[in-house]
Amino acid sequence: MTTPAIEPSPRLQFSKVKRRRVFEEICDQIRRKLARGEFRPGDKLPTERELAAEFSVGRPAVREALRTLESSGVLVLKKGLKGGAFVREGDPTVVTQSIHDLINLGHISTLDLMEARIVLTDSVVKLACERGTTEEFDAVERSIEISERLEIYGELEERLKAGTEFFRLIAVAAHNDALLLLVDSLGVIVRHMVLQVRPQTTAMIDERRRVLAALRERDAETAQREVRSIFSQLKDRLAMAEAQFKRPRALI
Repeated sequence: MTTPAIEPSPRLQFSKVKRRRVFEEICDQIRRKLARGEFRPGDKLPTERELAAEFSVGRPAVREALRTLESSGVLVLKKGLKGGAFVREGDPTVVTQSIHDLINLGHISTLDLMEARIVLTDSVVKLACERGTTEEFDAVERSIEISERLEIYGELEERLKAGTEFFRLIAVAAHNDALLLLVDSLGVIVRHMVLQVRPQTTAMIDERRRVLAALRERDAETAQREVRSIFSQLKDRLAMAEAQFKRPRALI
């Protein structure tokens, strides 16, 4: 008895399964070694020739895998006599670029971004109150003093960098590397947005000093309230400036 041929369902438009590309398997193996701690930040990987021999593949496949891992922020490739493939140190650049791309594509709004920053900073401030040292709070105070001077003499970009540093130093006092990375990323993105639309804003020095005083007193509730006030003012000014920035100019 002949078995009837099975016709593919018209509703299931699957493509044929293809063999996995060699460089993807190389990437996965290197990532697994990183996960197991066999490679640490700053470590140099074997040369292309050595890796090709280890994997029993051609050097072009190894080269493509290394470039892919570099694009993913896992490795950094250096040229020259002391060059090679190195495991990247902690760097928020890749996270920052990914979030920035989502904003540019319209998947994340300014309101969403500022809301996320408020929620994140609430947690950071709470941990900083619990874990921060006097020396770390002194560093926060020095950043406020720098911002105060720049408010009079500095360019907008310098003032914004000082403002970003204020929140970064609070994140340092929280002693959580994952939160620090996120604070760095969101800070850079917000700074870029402000530079684009240039809202009327100030450094809010008094508010920052109140945040610092609450941190020194280990008063998380007050510190969180003052930080929310800073972000709320910035959010309103950003929204107003964006509306002006996007408004079509009158034809002359």
